[in-house]
Amino acid sequence: MKKLIYRSMIWVTLPCILLLSIALCYLYFLYDGDISGHYEFVDFFAVAITVSVVVGLLFLVIANYTSLRLTGRITSSIESTDLRKGSFNMYDELVPFAVIIEREKQALRERIEELSNRADTIETITDSMREGLILIDNDGVIISANSSAHRVFGDNIENRNINHIYRDGSFQQAVKQCISGENTEMQIEHDERIFAVFFSPVFSNGSIRGVVILLHDATERQRAEKQRREFSANVSHELKTPLTTISALSEMIAQGMAMESDIQTFAGRITEQSGRLLLLIDDIIRLSEFDEGKNNREVTSFCLWELAESVITALRDNAGSVDIQLTGERFDVSANNRMIDELLYNLTDNGVKYNVENGKVTVDLARSEDGLCIISVKDTGIGISEEHHPHVFERFYRADKSRSKKTGGTGLGLSIVKHITEYYNGHAELYSKVGEGTTVTCYLKVIE
Repeated sequence: MKKLIYRSMIWVTLPCILLLSIALCYLYFLYDGDISGHYEFVDFFAVAITVSVVVGLLFLVIANYTSLRLTGRITSSIESTDLRKGSFNMYDELVPFAVIIEREKQALRERIEELSNRADTIETITDSMREGLILIDNDGVIISANSSAHRVFGDNIENRNINHIYRDGSFQQAVKQCISGENTEMQIEHDERIFAVFFSPVFSNGSIRGVVILLHDATERQRAEKQRREFSANVSHELKTPLTTISALSEMIAQGMAMESDIQTFAGRITEQSGRLLLLIDDIIRLSEFDEGKNNREVTSFCLWELAESVITALRDNAGSVDIQLTGERFDVSANNRMIDELLYNLTDNGVKYNVENGKVTVDLARSEDGLCIISVKDTGIGISEEHHPHVFERFYRADKSRSKKTGGTGLGLSIVKHITEYYNGHAELYSKVGEGTTVTCYLKVIE
């Protein structure tokens, strides 16, 4: 505005200087009335021009000062105006512009707030995802990553190249293919976890603007599939053994190949293997119920001591020289009677089976200060070597396979114990030493 005023004054000043010079010459003619020579007129005109220029320069200085004052007054009124309050302390001519500016400013403010709220909503949603979400540009630089992705690859991964974050050839090749426009997926292993990774290009106006990478933690699914495959293989193997024996012996009897004196022996072995087969099937059904959540949830209140006594009484008939004792305190629990009975039976039965001549099994019942029911079964048997400790609660795992086959064990007892303990939000612990015996302790939240 200052330049505009100053320029306008210059355009006004220049004609004025010329007119002033002419006016001075005219006044000189009127006063003198005669010019004797051409040079005298030129000299006079030069003096007039000089005077006019000096006057013009003085006028420009005054104009510059005036323009500064004028623009200062205009801008000061604008600067002192707070548009947010809706009052305009300025010249009336500028008020319409101020109103338009304020209207546009308010619309822009609302738009920014809307975009900010939308961004916050998107960030909240992505941070709540269990899957890792990473956005990268065409150069592979990470634009954004949610909290799940940070847990996988660490913090401060934004503005870094994805190939520097995870240096795997197959992964980098998948990123490259996706940037070129191909949807792809793969599986990676990172920090002992298995992830299914999905790569999707992002298109805008027909061109690729970046890539979305989604990481799904498939560790538990992979482990479950592996466990199911192993379980199916083990079940097939365990069922095949007694069925083969039953089939062979019954075929010999049916074809008359067995002697009269052997028929009773064969029948006894068939009965024994049938019992083992039924026991195995029953254990498999119980584990399937736990896996599918179909186990009986009926809860009753009963005396744990009395239940333990009934289990011990049932096992004493086949315990031989092994002595079974019940110690601890008498108290009530609130749980499924059949499940606790099964837990006690499996633990005590294992203590008898894997014991020595004239050995001892002690079933101890106690309550902890924080309200946990503690069932501990200790035997003086053969014990389990340390390398087997991490696997004893796995299905079909046997530390002493020859002893298990001799005693008719299915390899599922401790696995069932573990599932029952976890069902009641507890855990099981094992302590064992070869030649000294084994102690299995279960902590369950079943006390009222």
